[in-house]
Amino acid sequence: MSATPQDVTALLDRKIDVCFGHGDQNGDGVLEPADALALAARIIAYLGEPFNSPKAQALLNAFENFWAHVSKQFDENSDGQISPAEWRAGLTRGFAQDVAGYEAGFKPLAEATFAICDRDGNGRVHPKEFAGFHKAFGMSPHQSQIAFDKLDTNRNGYLEVDELLTAWQEYYTSDDPAAGGNWLFGDIWEDNIWNGTRVKL
Repeated sequence: MSATPQDVTALLDRKIDVCFGHGDQNGDGVLEPADALALAARIIAYLGEPFNSPKAQALLNAFENFWAHVSKQFDENSDGQISPAEWRAGLTRGFAQDVAGYEAGFKPLAEATFAICDRDGNGRVHPKEFAGFHKAFGMSPHQSQIAFDKLDTNRNGYLEVDELLTAWQEYYTSDDPAAGGNWLFGDIWEDNIWNGTRVKL
C-alpha cells in the first residue's frame, strides 16, 4: 500500500498512535501502570523467559521506570492515566523532538527489551525470537515476517541488537518515510493493523 503525501506528513503521528494501541493492553482507551506491566509480562512469557531470571527482572524494572518517566512528563491532568492525545503530544515533545528525553526515557526500555529477545546473548535476534517479541504486541505472524524481511537488509537471517535499537529509535522519533525503523512493527500503512482509532490486535 503506497503512502500519499498526506500519509507521509502524518507518518510519525500514525506510528505513535499504533504504539498507543500496543500499549493499551486492556483496550480501555487509556494507558496506565497495569498496561505497562501487562505488556512486559507478555514479552517475557512469549519469549519463554523465566520470570525470575535477571533479564526478566531487568525488563520489568525498565517498564516500571519507563512508566514513571512518561507519567511524570505526559500526564498533563495528573489523573494517573495517559490519554491518546497526551501520549501523542508527550511522545512527540519528549522523545521525537528531544534526544536527551529519548535517551533517558525510552532507550533503557529498548535495551532491556532486545536484551531479552537475544536469548543466548550473542548480540543477534533470530526470526523465532523476533516473532515472540511481536506476538507480545499482538502482531500477526504475517506482519512479523514483513518486519523481519525489511530490517534484515543484508539477508543474513538474523538482526543485530544494535540494528534493532536503531530501528526502535527511528520508529518512535523519525518522520522520514525512508527510515528503516518504520518497519519495526510491520507495514505501518497496511489497513489491517489500524482502524483509525486503535491498533487491530
